[in-house]
Amino acid sequence: MNLDNNFSVLIGVYHKDNPEYFRQAMDSILNQTVKSNDIVLSIDGPIYSELLEIVREYLSKYPEIHPIWLSENIGQGRAFQKALPQCQNEIVFRMDSDDISVPTRFEKQLIYLIEHPDVKLLSSTISEFIDTPKNVVTVKKVPETNEEIIHLAQRWNPINHPSAVFYKSAVLSVGSYQDFYRYEDYYLWVRMLDVGYKAANIQESLLFYRLSSANLKRRMNWQTTKSAIKFHQWKYKIGFAGWKDTYYMIIVMLGIFITPDFIFEQIYKRVRK
Repeated sequence: MNLDNNFSVLIGVYHKDNPEYFRQAMDSILNQTVKSNDIVLSIDGPIYSELLEIVREYLSKYPEIHPIWLSENIGQGRAFQKALPQCQNEIVFRMDSDDISVPTRFEKQLIYLIEHPDVKLLSSTISEFIDTPKNVVTVKKVPETNEEIIHLAQRWNPINHPSAVFYKSAVLSVGSYQDFYRYEDYYLWVRMLDVGYKAANIQESLLFYRLSSANLKRRMNWQTTKSAIKFHQWKYKIGFAGWKDTYYMIIVMLGIFITPDFIFEQIYKRVRK
């Protein structure tokens, strides 16, 4: 099967990102078996020192990287809302600035989309690691079929955003990325599923996701908890989730918030295994 490079990659970076992790992420994009002709780099506010130097290094070496410089940090949802229309191609791969895509990720996901033209949103299993990809501590699996994805979406996020690929026109038709603290991607997926776009997940790990105690704690602070409650209430309001699922998730989110960090980390790792 002949695969062309007419697809885009959307990756965001901001001043708190680790320069070396960013380099690893970029290299994993550039060293794919099928390479993109359009890598859109969303730079969310001013960046400095080593991170800025690395960004400039890649811009000078790779003309396929197209930067979007935002004058202030506005958050991932709003930043991607501005960046997505600048992607030159209909198929857009997502990538985070501290993760590592396996070399065949783009190839395998492109083949899947070609063989399943009705699927407009696709992700995969991801391997969560600490320090090095050789130290995988959890594997985050998501359901394969559209029906299973819709069922899971009533309670949990059914798409692994770091390994997502989608059709630009489908995302724009539902209002694109929007600001919803810590729930920008889940909010987008539900809007797509709610209007009938079909999704799927490849049952193979195609990305290494960097896990740390810091990002686990971010999932359980009060600001995140309030946003989660608001989000699940919204799903009920639009008729996507029933009242049982809604109240169950509100109780779960409050339970996560009051659980001590070290206990939550152990539960998270056990559930993922």
